Amino acid sequence: MRTRLRWLGFAPLYSGLWISPRRDLEPVARVLDELGVKTATLFRADAVPWRRNGAGPLEAWDLAGLRARYDRFIRRFARERERLLRGAITPREALVERTRLMDAWRAFPREDPDLPAEFLPRDWPRRAARELFLELYDGLGTMAERRVKEIVAETRGAAA
Repeated sequence: MRTRLRWLGFAPLYSGLWISPRRDLEPVARVLDELGVKTATLFRADAVPWRRNGAGPLEAWDLAGLRARYDRFIRRFARERERLLRGAITPREALVERTRLMDAWRAFPREDPDLPAEFLPRDWPRRAARELFLELYDGLGTMAERRVKEIVAETRGAAA
C-alpha cells in the first residue's frame, strides 16, 4: 500500500497519516479497494502551511534529496547537451546517451510529488531538468534511431 501511495504522490507526514498535494481522492480510493483495505479515512483539506511538533506538511517529502537528484541530473546531462550542440556525438554515443537519459529521468515521476509551485522555492530545478531532458531526448533521437538501424542491418545477415 505504501508503494502505491507513493506512486500517487503521497508521503507519510507521521505514522498513519499520508498527505498528497492533489485534490482528487478517487485514485487512492481505487488503490485501497484493489488492495482490500476496508478501513481508511480519506479527506480533502486546503493546504495550509501549519506545523505540529516542529514538522510541517512539506517535510513529509525529502525535498532536499529531490533537489540534489535534479541538480545531479542537470550537471550530468548539461555536458551531453554541450557535446550535442558542438556536433561531438556519434550515432553510437547518441543511442547510449539517450538510453542513459531515459533511465535517469524515469525515476523522477516516482520521486517527485509534483507539489504546486507556490510551495516550492523560486529556484526549484524541476523545470530546468525537464527542459534539458526534452531537448536532449529530441536532439539525440535521429542519431540514436540511425544507430539502431545500423545494428539491425549488421545482424540481419547473421540471423539469416
